[in-house]
Amino acid sequence: MTTTTVKINNLDVPVSIIPTDVNAETVLNAPNFNKWIKKMEAEKEELKVNSIQIQSVDMFGKNVGFLKFKADVVTVKDNRVVPGIIFCRGGSVAILVILKSKETGKEYSVLTVQTRVPVASFQYSEIPAGMLDGSGHFVGVAAKELKEETGLEVSEDKLIDLTKLSYGPSVDGVYPSPGGCDEFIRLFLFRETLDQAKIEELQNKLTGALDENESITLNIVPLEDLWKKSHDGKTLSALYLYEKLLKENKL
Repeated sequence: MTTTTVKINNLDVPVSIIPTDVNAETVLNAPNFNKWIKKMEAEKEELKVNSIQIQSVDMFGKNVGFLKFKADVVTVKDNRVVPGIIFCRGGSVAILVILKSKETGKEYSVLTVQTRVPVASFQYSEIPAGMLDGSGHFVGVAAKELKEETGLEVSEDKLIDLTKLSYGPSVDGVYPSPGGCDEFIRLFLFRETLDQAKIEELQNKLTGALDENESITLNIVPLEDLWKKSHDGKTLSALYLYEKLLKENKL
């Protein structure tokens, strides 16, 4: 075990790193971990971090992918201990795709079907999504993931930021599991009008980044049925924001 410190609100907070096969500096410089620290610093009037224990580290090549750590955190006002077990994986993006038929005017959405081992599902249906690369460039990552997962190549200006339209620039995204995970998901919308034949060509198309072990099958569903075809949290969140923003004439 390695013991070191990290600065939080100009205080030296003890950090113990249990895994011995990773460099302490690599862990402390991980973008996901540093983003968590900055968010905790913004809460300095409410929360105080006394110590941190890094329990496990998953490397993605030379970069830190996932961290699991336990933070000893108390409230500033009354020194009350609050839960502090964190699966730190950082942010991601997801894109609601709406394709309108030139001939019929009917709207369709695109679901990616792939294996999701954490939820023990061989065929899990969700909208296109992917992890952020640490650059903070939400739109660029969204465009990249959309191309990789659907084959649809779009310019960044065609992606509408549903999160920003709904909550303003200060909110990073929606939080699917804030009780144990720091992940936030930035939600985007891509709308396009295509020939009916082009839309039908996407059905059952095989896509994905093979070098990232992605094997994806596309499922094209009527937009009105999307909520019934996927029980995925980010999919339903994106659909909900889309419908609310549409109702308020913001789209």
